[in-house]
Amino acid sequence: MAGASRVQQALAQLSLRPSEKVYLRRLLRRVEQYFQPGMQVLDAGCGDGKPAEVLAALGCRVTGVDIQAHPERWQALGQKGVRCQEASAEQLPFGNGQFDAVWIKDTFHHVRNPGRAMRELQRVTRPGGSIVVVEANRYNPVFYVHLTLFGNHQHFSQRFFRRFLQAADPQYVYGLAESRCLPWDAAWLLAILDGFEEILERIQVCNWWLTYQIGVVKGNGR
Repeated sequence: MAGASRVQQALAQLSLRPSEKVYLRRLLRRVEQYFQPGMQVLDAGCGDGKPAEVLAALGCRVTGVDIQAHPERWQALGQKGVRCQEASAEQLPFGNGQFDAVWIKDTFHHVRNPGRAMRELQRVTRPGGSIVVVEANRYNPVFYVHLTLFGNHQHFSQRFFRRFLQAADPQYVYGLAESRCLPWDAAWLLAILDGFEEILERIQVCNWWLTYQIGVVKGNGR
């Protein structure tokens, strides 16, 4: 795969659905620089561990935590070197500065005290290490209807999310990305979707409506 990004090369090794690969590539390509080979990485709110599997394929040593166990999936991940365990992001069972980087996606809007969870993540991340936060954009037209209005997902608005990041790290990094995971895997459909999402990201006026917000704050190891 000459010329392919590290994320593309990592995804090529995995048996994920084609739609899942497009979805994860579009998110991880923006932040792959924060996850280098050999790093100790925490996937907080790892769920069934698909992003953790990609991070491991990038050469990271990955630990996943989630408040709800996924025994069969976690056992399979264990054979690939990914360690997963039950834990709350608000009370992590790790020492100060134990991780070089953190990936946390679609988790903060579920926890009771997001500020406390962020402080815990900063504590377990070494000083200067990166905490990559991916959260759905509350006012994306599709997300807002079926997840906020009907699914009771209290996604963060852009203003709230920026304030949340700034409270943790005044030098935070912020951006938006367009990515969706379809239930279909036809190559022609995914190519159209990928191209359409790329166009949306490039049209400045559309940025307010993109599906995901991505923030990066620094750990402090204490």
